[in-house]
Amino acid sequence: MNSPDPSQRRGLLLSLMAIVTLALVYGGVISSKDYQQKQQTLARDLDARAQRAALDVRNHLAAYETALNTIAESRCVQDRDPAHCRDYFPGLFKRYPEALDFVAINRDGKVFASSRSPYLRDPGATQEMAALRVVHDSQKRSGALVQTDPLTGLHSVSMAIALPSTTGKYDGALGLALKFEPLQQQWATLIKDSDDNPLSVALFDRTRQLVFATGLFKPDMAQAAAALEAPLARIGAGDMVIADQTLITHTTTVGSDEWQLVMARPFDASPWTYLRNSYLLPALVLPALLLGLMGALLLRRERRANLLLAQEQGRLRAAHDQLEQRVAQRTAQLAEREAHYRSLFQLSPEAIFVHRNGKILFANEAAATLFHAPNSEALVGKTWRDLVAEHDSGIVEKRAAALERGEVGSVPLHELSFQALDGEQIQVESAGAAIMVDGESAVMTVAREVTQRKKAEASLRVAAIAFESREAMFVADANQVILQVNQAFTRVTGYSADEAVGQTPQLLKSGRQDAAFYDSMWATLNRTGFWQGELWNRRKNGENYPEWLAISAVLGEHGEVTNYVAAFNDITQHKEAEEQIRLLAYSDPLTELPNRRLLLDRLQQAFAASARNKRHGALLLIDLDNFRNLNDTLGHDAGDLLLQLVGQRLSHCIREGDTVARVGGDEFAVMLEDLSEQAQEAITQTESMGTAILTALNRSYLVAGQACQSTPSIGATLFNAHDSTVEELLKQTDLAMYQAKAAGRNMLRFFDPEMQAVATERATLESDLRVGLQRCQLVLYYQPQVDGPGGVTGFEALVRWQHPQRGLVQPADFIPLAEETGLILPLGQWVLRTACTQLVAWSERPETAHFTVAVNVSAHQFRHPDFVMQVLGVLEETGADPRKLKLELTESLLVDNLDDVVAKMTALKTPGVRFSLDDFGTGYSSLAYLKRLPLDQLKIDQSFIRDVLTDANDAAIARTIVALARSLGLAVIAEGVETEAQRVFLAENGCHASQGYLFGRPDTAESITRPAPLDPV
Repeated sequence: MNSPDPSQRRGLLLSLMAIVTLALVYGGVISSKDYQQKQQTLARDLDARAQRAALDVRNHLAAYETALNTIAESRCVQDRDPAHCRDYFPGLFKRYPEALDFVAINRDGKVFASSRSPYLRDPGATQEMAALRVVHDSQKRSGALVQTDPLTGLHSVSMAIALPSTTGKYDGALGLALKFEPLQQQWATLIKDSDDNPLSVALFDRTRQLVFATGLFKPDMAQAAAALEAPLARIGAGDMVIADQTLITHTTTVGSDEWQLVMARPFDASPWTYLRNSYLLPALVLPALLLGLMGALLLRRERRANLLLAQEQGRLRAAHDQLEQRVAQRTAQLAEREAHYRSLFQLSPEAIFVHRNGKILFANEAAATLFHAPNSEALVGKTWRDLVAEHDSGIVEKRAAALERGEVGSVPLHELSFQALDGEQIQVESAGAAIMVDGESAVMTVAREVTQRKKAEASLRVAAIAFESREAMFVADANQVILQVNQAFTRVTGYSADEAVGQTPQLLKSGRQDAAFYDSMWATLNRTGFWQGELWNRRKNGENYPEWLAISAVLGEHGEVTNYVAAFNDITQHKEAEEQIRLLAYSDPLTELPNRRLLLDRLQQAFAASARNKRHGALLLIDLDNFRNLNDTLGHDAGDLLLQLVGQRLSHCIREGDTVARVGGDEFAVMLEDLSEQAQEAITQTESMGTAILTALNRSYLVAGQACQSTPSIGATLFNAHDSTVEELLKQTDLAMYQAKAAGRNMLRFFDPEMQAVATERATLESDLRVGLQRCQLVLYYQPQVDGPGGVTGFEALVRWQHPQRGLVQPADFIPLAEETGLILPLGQWVLRTACTQLVAWSERPETAHFTVAVNVSAHQFRHPDFVMQVLGVLEETGADPRKLKLELTESLLVDNLDDVVAKMTALKTPGVRFSLDDFGTGYSSLAYLKRLPLDQLKIDQSFIRDVLTDANDAAIARTIVALARSLGLAVIAEGVETEAQRVFLAENGCHASQGYLFGRPDTAESITRPAPLDPV
């Protein structure tokens, strides 16, 4: 190979020099471009880091803003209820340990709730929390500031959000103060270096107060703050010099609160930069160009290739930068979301836990609190069966399985029973959603405890029902201003809720209670916390009404009265009922006169007064004669009207201070007081009053449009001091009244000892008669009945009483008593059974087999509902022939329910029983009655037979009765026939059947012998 010649070597050397020079120039130029590109890359990296750091700080603040929004939705803040907030706010420190204070203000800037101080020293002052002041002044949605306590010099971060009203306007604010140091530490950890080039970071709030600083900004905070004035004035890239170092900076805002974050990084200049800026560069350019021209031809192709390569490198670098920017943006977004979700997950007040295949993968602190775990890590690895109540485990497993398999994306809220780690049963609301964890499906469950809410809801329901009870109720504050009323309050008082709320109970004051009453009431209420009693209040319409009021004081945490709860009832009806009961207890509802109870009470008082003043008193018992007849003829309504009229007339007769009472039925009593001290004069005064009463009551009455007459029988007695008891006095007047009736009615009779003796005798006789019925002391006598020359046809059964001391007692002495006392029923039944037994005995002897027996039946006995069955029962029991039994009835039966009388007689005539009308002509004889009654015989009373031979009227009556019986197809018999002449008179006038002493006196069945046929002569 040939060596190059010198010219070639010089050309080659020049080319090499040119190449070297051009290389130097090109290297400088390239170095300058690389420097610019590196500076741009560092700026972009710093920008991305600043944006991420600002986003982390903003997300961290946003997590607390979310917490504030959650607290704002609580009931105590929504209702502006200080009492509830005092219970609710302190519990938030467990959930947010970085918190210092929670404060809520109203639209006027006044605090209504605070976690640190339940009562402000100055209730009118606004809170000093800086963020609250900013939000309140600007009415912004939210704000955050760093503030310094002027007393302690300690820093804190305050945050606040606006509380909107239902219309969306500003309605107050809720603030949160956070500890400064923990926030500094947390935020500092968010800014991390990824290379050897350290970062310096400074965070300022909206007032340019430094929140925290790192790197070169930290040693001298004051110098850093002064140096950062320029970067803070602009947003974006910049530079600064601090501590003899040049820094490139990037400033960005944090959120909407005008916080600013400055991030800086040192920058060192390279030799190429010096070269580019020195005077050598222009001097080297010209020789390099001259030398370069010499080697241009040799380098043309290489340069073209290098140019193409550079263009391709530029395109690749631009694509790489664009891709890197997109990756950085996506990474920042993912980091932002991750940080946001991590903050939400950890700071959420709701329990959140993620599980797969029934096992918990991780949980937040709220879940640990819900299940009474020491921390969230204690729940990791637990299974559903450890936490879910047995009866709900199937539901939970079914829901979780559906989410894990992807059958559903989420499950709605559902109430379930869980079991805490300590075994306590808790009620929760839970919802679930399917998520991906580490590339595998899992379930995220959000749970909220509702145990206390359920109890509170139940209590509220009970309280609401109780408050809306039938009792009127209102709630007042400590100043007695009414806060709430129920519907019963409006119903009782007439005031609506709008009218009553804001007023005091003075609204209802009637003025009937004096100040001393209310002083005593409040003294008791303040001492015991409770008062109840009766008072008068006034309705809206001005009406006064009585009420029963109960007031209870509600005490706060420190024993102070916070409210008063009052419940009351309108007791108007109760008072009226009491009055009505009193009237019913002490007055007669028909006549409105005092009744027997009140009369007895006044008699006791009259006895006491008589003992003091030594003056006599008198008691008159008044019974209306034949009152029952008026009731039967005109009806009970007319009878009631007559009693009212009698009461009115008696009230007009007496003096002031005397008493008229209705003691029962048709009986009235008049008590006279303050009569003369002399007994005879007192009798005269009483007699005068009795005469006036007789005169007043004898006047006719207009009842039911008809004039009627009623007369009284009056019994009277005197009393003086306690010479007799009230019971004895009533007995005396009762005896005197019956004496007046016995004497002919419509008169006044005074009690005397003989009356008492008769009454005692009567009572003894009644007692003995009861004993006689029990001991079979009654004896049945038989008086023969004859039929002309045919001889004895039968007997009338007559009862006698064989008394062990009195001997044989005649019917007239005890039958009326038996009628009055009701003993006539068992007595009549005994007579009927004994007579039928005797009929059976006679039927067994041929000479007596044809005898009949007539048995007297009293009106009481015949009116008994079972009379027919009793007679038929006796006949069946004894086996007597009904055709041989004749029942004698009195005419008094005919005035009451004639249809019933006819029905009973017809029922007994069917088996053969016969009926005779006894004492015909002495009572209510009526052809209409005789026409309807199924009688067999009329019996002429002995009062007409006694003087039939000497008294033309008696004779005419006897003839008329015989003729009447014959015309009606009835048999006739005469009783009381004692002489042959009487028998002959009767026989001549067609009455052949007779009964009387002429044919035999009543005797026992054992003593009866069949008499010989009578000689008609």
